[in-house]
Parts: sequence; C-alpha cells; structure tokens
Amino acid sequence: MLEIIDIHKAFGTNQVLKGVNLKVEKGDVVAVLGPSGSGKTTLLRCINFLERADSGRIRIGDIDTEFRQASKKDIYAIRRRTSFVFQNYALFNNKTCLENVMEGLVTGRKMEKAKALSLAKEHLDKVGLSDKYDAYPNQLSGGQQQRVGIARAVAVNPDVVLLDEPTSALDPEWIKEVLTVIRKIASEGTTMIIVTHEMAFARDVASKVVFMDDGVILEEGTAGDVFVKPKHERTKQFLHRFLAEYDYVI
Repeated sequence: MLEIIDIHKAFGTNQVLKGVNLKVEKGDVVAVLGPSGSGKTTLLRCINFLERADSGRIRIGDIDTEFRQASKKDIYAIRRRTSFVFQNYALFNNKTCLENVMEGLVTGRKMEKAKALSLAKEHLDKVGLSDKYDAYPNQLSGGQQQRVGIARAVAVNPDVVLLDEPTSALDPEWIKEVLTVIRKIASEGTTMIIVTHEMAFARDVASKVVFMDDGVILEEGTAGDVFVKPKHERTKQFLHRFLAEYDYVI
C-alpha cells in the first residue's frame, strides 16, 4: 500500500534520514518511536512532501516516484492519498470547526458544499464535537482543537493518515481524550503512521512498531516483539527509560 525505499534527507550538513525503508499495509497502525532528533517527524513530512527528500523512492497505490524527481502532479496525487495531523493543530483560526473540516473537502477534493458539510458533521460527531460545529479554534481546548485536526484528516478518506506526535502540545488532562479518539479510528481499520512518545498507547494499539535513532530504523516488528523482547541494545535503553517497570524478555 505504502512503501518508502532508501530515503535520505539532510538539512545543510545535518544528515537527518540516512536510508530509511518502511512498508505499510492497508489497515496497519504503525507507531514510530525514538528519541528527539532521530528523524521521525522528518520522515512523516517527507512522505507528505512537506519536506522534499534528497533521494529515495515512494510507492503508494498506483503511484511510484523518486522523491527528488516527483512532479507537481505526483505530489498532488500523493497528498490526495495521505493526510496529516500536526503537533500544533494547524487549524484556520478564522474558520469554525465545520469550516476547518470542510476546507480540504471543498478546496482539495472539489466536493460540493452540501456533501462536504454532511461529511464534516459526521466526522466531528465521531470525535465527540457535535456541540462545537460553529466554534472557532480560540474557543476550544487544546484537546478539542486536536480532535478537529483528526476529524479533518480522516474526513478526506485518505489511504494513510500521518500523525506527528498528536499529544505533544497537550496538557495531561487532554491527552487521554485525543488518544481515545485515535484508538477508535484505528479500530475502524484506518491505516495510520503515528510518531508518538506515548509508549503504553503504542504498545496497545500499534500493529507494527518502528524504533528510529540517528536517522535510521534500528528495529521494527509487532508491539510484542519490540516492547517485550527488543533485539537492539539501543532499543532496550530507550524503552527502559520510558517503561522502567516493564519486564523485558531478552
């Protein structure tokens, strides 16, 4: 469904991605773990062409292109098959919740406004915001704003939803409500790649866990494989830092 082949990306002399390969099947929930600076967010941004990778290849559906040589048509087609949930919501402050969700449907997908309105309401209902249709972002909590972002991402019916640390900007009291929404969407078969520091959530929800460090994938496997019996010493060190109470099978 989605395959990333030998992707490299540098910012100046800083090599952020050093040959990453990743394959995602339909219905997968892939949790990408790793320390800050390991390349997790850059990987997501390159998949969606928010950053242009220096080299490598992407395949998604019937699209197969080099990152560096991808045309505007290729990029548009890939963006139609993916959607992005940002750390800091990235909502339009001058638009209501309904308008924020409708924007991608009307502008990006050229959908009739009546149908877009119906879909926007459906997806806001799904994330528990049926009473916030006409509210503006500054009238919402951080958790509610992120739920609008998730509704917007899912409403366009992408092949893959990319979530970049969706709880990192939230106060602790709002994290649970956002994770509950993501868990619900995952249970419906939505294909997702989630960069997250929520270890327990990743362990419980992900069908595949990827551990990155220093621009490469050091380990990947099922949640049981990576959390219970990690093979790489760096993975063990990282997980021990966050899950000191967890008993590894080594």
